[in-house]
Amino acid sequence: MGACLAGEKGIDAKAIAIARKAGSHRGQLPKDLEMCKSAAFQCGTVFAALSLAIGAPAANAGGIMLWEIGTPTLGTASAGWAAMPEDAATAFTNPAGTAWREETEIRAAGQMMYGDVGFSNGGLSNVPGNDGGNPIEWFPGAGAFAAGKLTEELGWGLAMAGNFGLGLDYRNEWTGRRFVQDVDLLGMSLVPSLSWKVNPCLSIGAGVNVMGFYFKYRSAPRAGLVPGNARLKYRDTDVGYGGNLGVIYRPVPATTFGLTYTSKVEARFNDRLELDNFGPLFQPLTDRLDGRRTRIDMNVPATVTASLQQKLTAATTLYANLAWQDWTEYAGVSLEIDNPSQTSVKVDRGYKDTGHFALGVRHRFSRGYLRDWSLSTGFAYDNSMTTDATVTADTPSGKAWRFGLGAGKELCPGVHLDLGYTLVWSGDIDIDQRGRPPFSPRLQGSYEDTALHFFGGSVQFEL
Repeated sequence: MGACLAGEKGIDAKAIAIARKAGSHRGQLPKDLEMCKSAAFQCGTVFAALSLAIGAPAANAGGIMLWEIGTPTLGTASAGWAAMPEDAATAFTNPAGTAWREETEIRAAGQMMYGDVGFSNGGLSNVPGNDGGNPIEWFPGAGAFAAGKLTEELGWGLAMAGNFGLGLDYRNEWTGRRFVQDVDLLGMSLVPSLSWKVNPCLSIGAGVNVMGFYFKYRSAPRAGLVPGNARLKYRDTDVGYGGNLGVIYRPVPATTFGLTYTSKVEARFNDRLELDNFGPLFQPLTDRLDGRRTRIDMNVPATVTASLQQKLTAATTLYANLAWQDWTEYAGVSLEIDNPSQTSVKVDRGYKDTGHFALGVRHRFSRGYLRDWSLSTGFAYDNSMTTDATVTADTPSGKAWRFGLGAGKELCPGVHLDLGYTLVWSGDIDIDQRGRPPFSPRLQGSYEDTALHFFGGSVQFEL
């Protein structure tokens, strides 16, 4: 990454060795280490601090892409995601579904998420401090979806929703502050789409995913020989572009299959790195890097989802999902510092692709206290993109079990209300994160009983 840079030739062999050990990981060795000759471990310290800014996403169980967007799939734990053409949210979940309607429909959705994420020190952490508290707590979300027909065969859709990223904000002076103090990586999508009903049983659709990003990262590296706190901060926004493709196949009125593909979206953040409060030992180095324009590249992973909607009776419907997400693509994050050497590095965080399975059911009551209400429930499972060796404080992610409950009712002709709740349970997530020399910070322990709670509601209008 090149924390030690100069414009002269001549390299001290000892400084090179220490710089390599300090973290020139899969990157470009600085061309001049003159500033590191007298105290070569200075280069390692600043390099270690900078390297933590690479690939610092927000946390979520299973990955950082959510199935929860406030729509009726909250009640089925996401089951049926790509096979609900009657829902205006199909403009987001499967663009092929927009042609399956007679009137224009609009759905407005909102949700609140409460994160129960707490770190428990395992006794081997070597930076004194508190447990960080609950770094997520309440987080709002909203979405708007519209679908209609241009002709008998052509449909249109427009969706705006965010299902990528979250945020972490640990207490000051927590024991993992050398790695991260707070981080936000948020993505909001605007998806215009068109669909074509090829015949009475089949439709195809395509959309453009215009994705806006906000990224902020802050940590408290060690300031120097005295164990005080320095400050590293980075913040930027970007817009990326991707594509959505979908198919809806309904061979008989009771059976609907849906298949959708969302491409990867590239985010490129390009802002000035802020370094502050490093001690006098490191001041010459930080003066050269503070304010340098720094580019961080990362990718939102591609996703493939296959869904089923099967009417068992006139009142009962079964839903199912199978999905895959390309987190190995997301694991590769690159950084480039604007300096005479144009130093760059790419880090692979070692993530795995993830799989998803969901099953849900909805039943409509025709008599009794629940007359005209529909109740739904479902469960889902996502395996983890991380292993015990790759869990970090900026991404305390693990496997995820989802359990959903929902209710819906037509309030009046053309107006439908849906309410839902999803619990995302990950249990205990172990972490043993270790920093680079010369100070080698360590965070060892467990995020115990990790859970996310989603409470949402939406209203669909027929125009």
